[in-house]
Amino acid sequence: MTRVGRRVRETGLRAAMLVGPISVLAGCGLIVRQATIVYISVNAHLSPKEIAIEINKSFVERYKNRVTIATTFTVDKAMSSPLPVALDGDIHFSGRAPEVALPIVAEIANAADHKIAADVVRAAAGGDDALKITGVWRIWPEHPGSTIEKQGTPLEALESNNPDHVFEVHPITRIGRLGLLDTFIPVKGFKPGGAERTFKIYEKATCAITVKPAAVSIVTQTGVYNDVEFIMEIADDEPLVVADGRFVTAKARDMSGDLMVERLRMVFMKGTPPERAVVPLRR
Repeated sequence: MTRVGRRVRETGLRAAMLVGPISVLAGCGLIVRQATIVYISVNAHLSPKEIAIEINKSFVERYKNRVTIATTFTVDKAMSSPLPVALDGDIHFSGRAPEVALPIVAEIANAADHKIAADVVRAAAGGDDALKITGVWRIWPEHPGSTIEKQGTPLEALESNNPDHVFEVHPITRIGRLGLLDTFIPVKGFKPGGAERTFKIYEKATCAITVKPAAVSIVTQTGVYNDVEFIMEIADDEPLVVADGRFVTAKARDMSGDLMVERLRMVFMKGTPPERAVVPLRR
């Protein structure tokens, strides 16, 4: 068994960073953004400082270089309406899937423009019929519980649309026959976090990894929020192109061009506006 303690540039196994042009946003969006930061900080203060996550090795091997996961998703709870655009405009719903075997929160981006998809989710909430859902997967301890998250632990129906969780399918790319790739665009009215503050939080996050015979244990910090506006500068590395997207190595700079992080792995969903924008980029 090998134990490695190290800094991580992304809290969790990976972060889906969707890069695109961000328009000038209203001042109320900035105010809401600051309120969100305060909320997460307070919540993190009241919650445990660390969360232990145990993921099966077979899951890691299968999904480590895949952008998406396809699930048979039993919807437990769903929001009655999308969040205001100043809070990001998503609609959250919680549930369970045998492919993941952890509490899951899934999110439709730009949900106000996709009422049919939202109605399908709400109609399924609390029922026995599972939905076929595909979306970008990530492990992200923004809303963790107080106990270990162990993949494969039997799950009861979730009682909230945003329960304690570390596994997200976000954004959703397909629900049944409904394609949602056009949701991968900036949310008008939403103000993402500034690069300097946000990347400093990421850089300070720590992660201890223990490799076990059948699982990987990750102990990492809680309360790390996402959403950040920055300039991405492609590195010399060849992109890793996979069936459902691509991974590129890049630098992250703030909007003034100052370097925040030397090397990051960026993840792009195939067929989305951000993926099409990054294909022709060179160093």
